[in-house]
Parts: sequence; structure tokens; C-alpha cells
Amino acid sequence: MNPLCVVLSTTNSMTSANDIASALVDRQLAACVQIVPGIRSVYRWEGNVVSDEEIQLIIKTTSTVLDEAYRIVCEMHPYDLPEWVVLDSAKASQDYLTWANKATTRSNEDNH
Repeated sequence: MNPLCVVLSTTNSMTSANDIASALVDRQLAACVQIVPGIRSVYRWEGNVVSDEEIQLIIKTTSTVLDEAYRIVCEMHPYDLPEWVVLDSAKASQDYLTWANKATTRSNEDNH
């Protein structure tokens, strides 16, 4: 069984969040993506302190598809430098871990 990974990422719009989440789940690169609107991020960018309203993505995936999920997020993301923070090998109930592995395992038909 592959370890569960939880990934944090933010984006600037619900459209972007929905598009990324749908692509990851549709391509079996995430078992689930939670979209949390209305967070405020304060960070330093290009020498300035910036405060933006963002949408948090909480991506539940497995280690086997993590790199491909990152590639898709980078391709679709509106930011020059998307947040990609992996909380690796998260503890999960056996039932949830089994479900996440099934959701991110492609059948041979899906790999063509």
C-alpha cells in the first residue's frame, strides 16, 4: 500500500481551484481535493510584504502519483511559483488509505 500524502497549495480564484481539483481527481492523481475559500496569506514576494486573499487546496494523494500531480498543478496554475508543500506519509485510517490508493491507481485501460 502506498503512503498517503497531503499537499497544500493555494491559488487566486475559485475557477482556478476548481479546475486544478477536477483535473487531479479526473486523472486519478488525487483521491480528494478540498477547496477552502477565504484564507488570507501574508508573505514576502520580490522584496515586498504582500497580503492576498487566496483559496487553499488540500490535496490527498499517494506517493506514486505525487510527481505527476505536481506537474499538472504547475501547468495549470496561474502563479509563477505555486505553493506545493507535501506533508509526506500522513497517518490515516486503514479504510481511508485503502480508498485513497484505489482512487489513485489507474487500470491498464486508463494508461493508454
